[in-house]
Amino acid sequence: MVFIQTLMSRKDGMGKALPRRNASILSPLRYPGAKRRLAQYVGEVLRLNELKPRLFVEPFAGGASVALQLLQDGFVEKAVLGEKDPLVASFWKTVFSDPEWLIDQLKTVPVNLATWDRFKFGKPHTTRERALACIFLNRTSFSGILASTSGPLGGRRQESQYKLDCRFPLKTLVKRIRQCAALHSRILFVNNGDWAHTLEKVKSKALHDLDVFCYFDPPFYENADRLYNFYFDGKQHKALHDRVAKLRHPWLMSYDPAAPIIEMYSHNGDGPRHVDLLYSASGTERPRAARELMITNLPILPRATRLWRSSEEWKGPGARPAPNGTFVKRGSRHGNR
Repeated sequence: MVFIQTLMSRKDGMGKALPRRNASILSPLRYPGAKRRLAQYVGEVLRLNELKPRLFVEPFAGGASVALQLLQDGFVEKAVLGEKDPLVASFWKTVFSDPEWLIDQLKTVPVNLATWDRFKFGKPHTTRERALACIFLNRTSFSGILASTSGPLGGRRQESQYKLDCRFPLKTLVKRIRQCAALHSRILFVNNGDWAHTLEKVKSKALHDLDVFCYFDPPFYENADRLYNFYFDGKQHKALHDRVAKLRHPWLMSYDPAAPIIEMYSHNGDGPRHVDLLYSASGTERPRAARELMITNLPILPRATRLWRSSEEWKGPGARPAPNGTFVKRGSRHGNR
């Protein structure tokens, strides 16, 4: 049976907010659709279902925010990161094996358009070179997008108030890289390959089904060609759907709520599926509704799924100034505590 949870509108009220906690580890990468705030939600999913996986698998690693935070918080023992983009895969391989080289390069690389062009249009040949190109372009391109369509922050004329180096805080990047590198002994491997290849490599480890937990964050269905170097067509979205339906270990998936995706997973009869609608902020002064689906084969999802607080909640006893956050709303009576 499939359960699709329906979104509560603002006039219907707001769901209960998850307890707020600050992230203790942050990815050095800016990434389209970054899931940093979802780490709290995924951790609650694991707790409610009484799971403590030996291995957390993120086949679409990107910024790897969820895996990093869950490792740091002790929800999982080890992690596997999979990433098809060789720039991103090389970055994570270097962070966990050669971080000081990367840090030394960041301290000396000129942050200018000539360097941007060299990394954007050059062809790096080694893991190290790809890693440096990845973080440089990620921190100096519009919204951190590595796709060929993305241009430099500030534009070619650098006439914007936001210049090329405005997202290149060297001290912060060094701190984040070293925080991530400290987890190197808990990274089983980083795979440069597609999601299916990553799953096959995990399968070869012959772990018990309940010892493995997969978190899938596939490319968006809408506008993906403008966000990623590697994205899906309709057949690839369907191939992922068919494969996860056969997985025997627990999994959770986040998706943009495109109608074909909702239709596809709504008709999956292989056990219960929960679909949540999440709202995220744009990082600007006003929150922007960026809906997202949560799909899983687990029996329980958190009842408190709103990752933000209202103005009234922040004004309560002991309130702090409200940061930009991620909004989650849902309304369902099926299979929840």
